[in-house]
Amino acid sequence: MPTRSSLVVVPLLVIVWCASAAALQTSDASHPKAVTSVVLTERDSGTDIDLTANTLLIVKLNSNPSTGYSWTVTGDPSPLKLQKTSFRKSTNKSGAVGASGTATFQLSASSSGIATLTLVYRRSWEYNMPPMKTFTVRVNVR
Repeated sequence: MPTRSSLVVVPLLVIVWCASAAALQTSDASHPKAVTSVVLTERDSGTDIDLTANTLLIVKLNSNPSTGYSWTVTGDPSPLKLQKTSFRKSTNKSGAVGASGTATFQLSASSSGIATLTLVYRRSWEYNMPPMKTFTVRVNVR
């Protein structure tokens, strides 16, 4: 005759076994592949970059939007597609008003091709003036 503790332990073991068997049977096709990323900074301007399709290109540039200047993508960077832009204040300024920080651009490379990615740092109302800074990379997506 089974003991009371075995009546509790056996069903728990069956549940654990079923859950682990189900986890082992899960195919890789049901999980999306991890997206790899390449991070560029101002030091990388003027270089050539090779990427594979489904790679995320992240460009981080020093910025201070309180001066009126901001980074923008110019031209058509196809086969790259701009996914997201953000700005984060520098942490060493203790949150001071007008603090500089980093502008971040996330672009996805979904298909193969060659592109020139150009970002300019300028004031939006000074369209007839040359940009204060320019960031350019040539991207080859394979």
